[in-house]
Amino acid sequence: MKIKIKSKSILILVVGFFLMSLNFNAQEFSVQNVPASLVNQYLKPSNFNLGKTASLFPTDKKFRNSTDHTAAVQKIIDKNKIVILPDFKLFINSKGLKIGSDKKIIFRKNSSIQFTGSANGRFSDVVKIYNAQNVEIINAVIVGSRYSKSKTQTGQWSSGIAILNSKNVTITNAKISDTFGDGIFIGSEDGIFSENIVVDGGWVNKVRRNGISVTSAKNVVLKNILISNTYGHDPQCGIDIEPSWEKDILKNIYLKNIYTYHNLAAGISINLNAFNRQIASNVKTTDITIENHTDEASRHGLLTSLNTDNQPYDAQGIIKIKNAKWKQNQSPYWFTPNKHSIEIEFSGVIIENQNQKKDFETNVKSLHHVKILME
Repeated sequence: MKIKIKSKSILILVVGFFLMSLNFNAQEFSVQNVPASLVNQYLKPSNFNLGKTASLFPTDKKFRNSTDHTAAVQKIIDKNKIVILPDFKLFINSKGLKIGSDKKIIFRKNSSIQFTGSANGRFSDVVKIYNAQNVEIINAVIVGSRYSKSKTQTGQWSSGIAILNSKNVTITNAKISDTFGDGIFIGSEDGIFSENIVVDGGWVNKVRRNGISVTSAKNVVLKNILISNTYGHDPQCGIDIEPSWEKDILKNIYLKNIYTYHNLAAGISINLNAFNRQIASNVKTTDITIENHTDEASRHGLLTSLNTDNQPYDAQGIIKIKNAKWKQNQSPYWFTPNKHSIEIEFSGVIIENQNQKKDFETNVKSLHHVKILME
């Protein structure tokens, strides 16, 4: 399937929420088929012996053939700690599904959620983990509304799974596609944060904003995930680590074994401009580690945007990039040249194009607080 968008010039300009400038020069983006061998490396649904498990859901044809399962599914989730979804597609409207504390949601082999609602605001998410703790979602299959014929969809919101102000949340082997906003959103919308979040395994494909956004969180682990074909609304990155405003927090963010494939802007983006300050007492400290990241055919493998407005104080801490491999990029590493306080350490970076490798090494040597560690 080929899906094309044209843009004579796409300007990613952030004032407050996203300060970064890129020119995409009359480019054409086409969704690419992801090799099945690659998908199978990262999408490995957990096996459960559910053969004789009693169903919590109606078994009649009327329920199965319904075009709106939202109310019935929400009622069952509210009443039960462990919910095994029925083995067929569920149609969920604009209300989405709210997952409270102490819940485990398991998708069967043929379980899936098709979002039929419209994206029209900040909380138009499909699966909503808001102000909750001790939540586990296993083998989720979620299809969003980006290709809906509705003409009322606006903005950049509507994540497949949104984790807001929550803690102790694990998402395992999720397959998320076609969302109007992010595939997965981790953070807050009101200056708080999420904590102890693990996303392990899965595939995010053809979402409109970012594959995964991390805006305000402590102790986040993202690992063994494939993210592909992200395009449609800035930032358009596989993973975007970016505070929305100065009250957000980014502490102990760890990415491992991430494969980003053919995302419009970048495989992984780190944008900390919301932490730029004029007063020293308001400085934030963050630490981000990215280990074993591979990017294939995104415009940039890695992107960093730091202190673009040259404030006297900006984010402190460290960003570590270990054992990255970037290939088939226009430029493997895109960065803002401004002086910044946070340290960036590269080690074990492999760039297939030898000219790009030389440029990368030369550029890094000229940057403030950026270095390549000798192995």
